[in-house]
Amino acid sequence: MAILAVEGISKSFGGLQVLQSASLEVAEGTITGLVGPNGSGKTTLLNTIYGLIKPDEGTVIFRGQKISGLAPYRIYDAGLAFSFQLPRLFFQLTVLDNLLLAARNQVGTSFSGALFRRRRWRRQEAELARKALQILELLGLVPLALHATGELSGGQRKLVEIGRALMSDPVMILLDEPAAGVNPVLGRKIYQKLRALRDQGLTFLIIEHKLEMLLDFADRIYMMDAGQVVLSGTPKEVIENPVFYATYVGETKNVTFPG
Repeated sequence: MAILAVEGISKSFGGLQVLQSASLEVAEGTITGLVGPNGSGKTTLLNTIYGLIKPDEGTVIFRGQKISGLAPYRIYDAGLAFSFQLPRLFFQLTVLDNLLLAARNQVGTSFSGALFRRRRWRRQEAELARKALQILELLGLVPLALHATGELSGGQRKLVEIGRALMSDPVMILLDEPAAGVNPVLGRKIYQKLRALRDQGLTFLIIEHKLEMLLDFADRIYMMDAGQVVLSGTPKEVIENPVFYATYVGETKNVTFPG
């Protein structure tokens, strides 16, 4: 069953057509990859799905409801989170505080809640701290919980960004190049964490340029070129399709899927 359906999305910036009737579906409880050459429209499509860019045409359906045209915070409240390519963190705050700030519906964020519901506020703060530590344990970041986020490596910051997304109790996460700028060992650890979360029922749509990594973990792949989705299938089906090589290296090549 599709948890996300992108139907005929088009977008132009001035005279430049960036997306041309792009469509895809993401099945619930899967890791779906979105690949393609630089400039093919992948990040623009994710930004459009999340409401950061308004499409010229097309519709985005999430959990049976139309979300195209909604503000990002409303999409976030609907259970769809976004982990950006460049982590958008508070680098002077601790890892734990970064996660706590991402939680939704905090009583203490309103004047009346902070002033008149202090018991509930304090109880919720304790619950959120326990939840954040559980997420950090899942991601292997507990030893860094009280470290300033600015002290972390690029790969560790990627994990913190994923942790922040998890604090919102999402049913699906969009990720833009989670392994970019990360050494291969940590990159695979990140994908192993994502697979474990998928096995718990979470859904992912992931842009990734490190194809050798994504192909090992994805359930399905979509490939874009010139703003269109030109190929889809299992990793094996995609990598064995001549269109894959024609798009990436400009030639057709017969290959055997690794492993």
